[in-house]
Formats: sequence, C-alpha cells, structure tokens
Amino acid sequence: MSGPIPFTVIGGFLGAGKTTLLNRLLADAGGRRFAVLVNDFGALDIDGRLLAAHGGDTIALANGCLCCTIGDSLVTTLLGLLERPERFDHIVVEASGVADPGRIADLAVLEPRLVRDGVIVVVDASEVRARAGDRRLGDTVMRQIQAADLLLLNKTDLATDLAAVRCWLSMQAAAPILECREADVPLDLLFGLDRHGATAASPPSDRFASWSYEWAEPVQRDAVLAMLREAPGEILRAKGIVRFADAPDRRSILHVVGRRLEIADGGPWGDTGGSRLVMLGLRPVLGSLQREQTT
Repeated sequence: MSGPIPFTVIGGFLGAGKTTLLNRLLADAGGRRFAVLVNDFGALDIDGRLLAAHGGDTIALANGCLCCTIGDSLVTTLLGLLERPERFDHIVVEASGVADPGRIADLAVLEPRLVRDGVIVVVDASEVRARAGDRRLGDTVMRQIQAADLLLLNKTDLATDLAAVRCWLSMQAAAPILECREADVPLDLLFGLDRHGATAASPPSDRFASWSYEWAEPVQRDAVLAMLREAPGEILRAKGIVRFADAPDRRSILHVVGRRLEIADGGPWGDTGGSRLVMLGLRPVLGSLQREQTT
C-alpha cells in the first residue's frame, strides 16, 4: 500500500449546492478512483452511462469510483470502506447540511490509513447572511464557514448584492473564496487544501487522545464492558485482545466503533501475554477513563 489516502469533506448548509458539486466530481473524476460517502443516494444524479452496478448501500461507477451510503455511523461506514480490498485514490464525505465538517475531517487524525486533505464549504450567496443572522441557525452556519479550507461562494447569479456578500464572507474566515454558479469549478482546485491539519480553532492534540489498558491477569468481563458503556461521552474507536476471567483459556477480540461493541472468539490464549485494550476518543472522555483506570 502506498501511503495514507487523502480525505476530503464537503460541507455547507442545506441547499447550498453540495450534491451538485459531488455530481460534477463523480462525472469528471479525471482518472482518479474516488470513494464518496453520502447520506442518501436519492439526490445523486448519476449518468446512466457511468453506472456499473447498484448493490444496496453502494453504487459502483464505470470510471472506478464508488458511492457508499452512511449507515448507522459515519465512523463504521468509513472503517468498512477502508477494509475493502480495492484501493481508492481519494475519499470524500458529503456532510449533512447541519453537520460540523471540521470535526468530520478530524477523523483523519485518528485513522493512520487517512490523511486530512481539506474541508470544502459550499455557501449559498443569496442566503448565507440571512442564515448566519438567524438565532436558531447562525451558530451552525458560522461553524461550517470557519472550518473551511476553501469556500465556494455558489449561486452567485441569484445574489442581488454579491460584492457585499463576498466582503462579509472574507471577514468571517481566512479561507480563500471561489465564486461559482451551479458549483461549476475546476475540480483540481478542490484537493491538497489542508491549511492546518485539523480544525483551526482546536488542534487535534487538544481534542483527541488515545489511552491503553493492560492487565497481566484475567480481567472481569463486566468491569471492562461497564467501563466502555458508561464512558461520559463518545469513544470513537477501541480494539484489543482481552483475557476474560470467565474464559481464561480463550482470546477475546474486542472491537468498538462508536457505540457498537463486538466481542469475538480469537482462539486459544496460548502465549499471548497480558490483555491489552487501546481506545481513541475525545480528550475529556479519555481523561475521565484515565482517572478510573485500574491495572
């Protein structure tokens, strides 16, 4: 395998033009094999000549690209994609209209098979200032804008005060602004954007952490499960080989993605040594677990 896969997030408020941009990307991949994660296939307008196969939660395209719907969890879907045998040149996530694209992009910090390539935020030139000024929506809109490595000022043909919108937008974030209509932009400008390696307002070293547990002797199953299930927040990922007291001769393979926990039998314990469990998550969560650790 030739290094980590670039990971790009397309964000922006509802109706800004994210899916239109994604359709352009899929239709003109330029020889690159994109894997695209979306919430729903319904809005994608895939040319029938491009469609190679439709398999439930995936659509394979004749140009080598693949679309996957996001299932119960973005993290679960992303990890499943990374386990597929085929190698993709780039992974793109279309964030929901109310999501924080910066936080999604930070998943690349936790996963060594990915490298953060940037956040593209699509902005509706005719609506963005009104949305930002709405007390119910403003925080979401501003968080998206400030997470951007590139701002696409879309629907410029619908804005009656484009110069004022452009000036206002330039004062909200440091990202370059690219004006467009119907998300029609040179696609090569969308990649290699990463300005800061993670959300500018909160570097990954402050937000994320890992913590490992080791037990020399068999450990009580209930104690480990309680530690995982009662964590005061979200554990993004955990994995380990554990020797439980109720099955001391067997290797138990433990895997957690979000709130989904799986334990599988890994065969005889043999000379594996002590149990080991590694967790990845938000620092406040792991900080609390660290204080409770007993080995």
